[in-house]
Amino acid sequence: MTTTLGTFAGRLLLVGCGNMAGAMLDRWLAAGLDPARVAVVDPAATPRDGVALHASLADWAAAGGTADWVMLGMKPQQLGEVASDLAPLATDGVHLLSILAGVSLADLAERFPQARAQVRILPNLAVRIGAGVSAVARLGDADGDAVAALLAPLGQTVELADDAAMDLVTAFTGSGPAFVFRLIEAYAAAGERLGLSPDEALRLAAATFGGATALLADSGEKPGALAAKVASKGGMTQVGLDILDTDGQLVALMTNVLRAARDRGRELADIARGQG
Repeated sequence: MTTTLGTFAGRLLLVGCGNMAGAMLDRWLAAGLDPARVAVVDPAATPRDGVALHASLADWAAAGGTADWVMLGMKPQQLGEVASDLAPLATDGVHLLSILAGVSLADLAERFPQARAQVRILPNLAVRIGAGVSAVARLGDADGDAVAALLAPLGQTVELADDAAMDLVTAFTGSGPAFVFRLIEAYAAAGERLGLSPDEALRLAAATFGGATALLADSGEKPGALAAKVASKGGMTQVGLDILDTDGQLVALMTNVLRAARDRGRELADIARGQG
């Protein structure tokens, strides 16, 4: 792997290191980030070689910890209890990064007004293998080159002018892999019902979805155009597409899925504000 973060000079503190933050950290370390420049505050986090691990912010501060970059990676509902301890440490030289669903830039600026910049990052779990999509919006005097360098090993980055659409983006790309996994699972289950073994169905479903998305990315064509190339009038593919397309039910289903996820993000934001 090409080392891309070997010269990253910042000191990074992760407050919370669950599945998503942990995936980001593992990718950064694999990309050359010096573990001696990283500290994690999370009593339940998986230890990583060379990375300092502390049970609380007080323990980290007592150990002489300092940071130029602080990433909030805990649950959004925990923001209130964390903010009072962290705010005095997020001074004018600190970039405050947040992957907290539903917590806006305005919320972050209110809680951490002395930070140099507030940066919202909405990644998805594919960052673990460098194939993620991260939506980014920021306030303040952010070092754009350093932010870009930190995000580059994670996959694609989409810069947003503001975070007005972040709740939807969180549902669309952040939650999206889970929805795709469920679709693959359902496709495999259908194959089982019609006679394939469980192993055959899952392997064929995963390969079919993987090949189709790879073809879409490589071709530059629209999904509908590619579907038309697979189908022929009156053929077996077309009759299957006719079922999927009946009364717009598939689009309606996905709209409901995304709406529910987006609205839950807004509810979590309200809970986080109420606990502040």
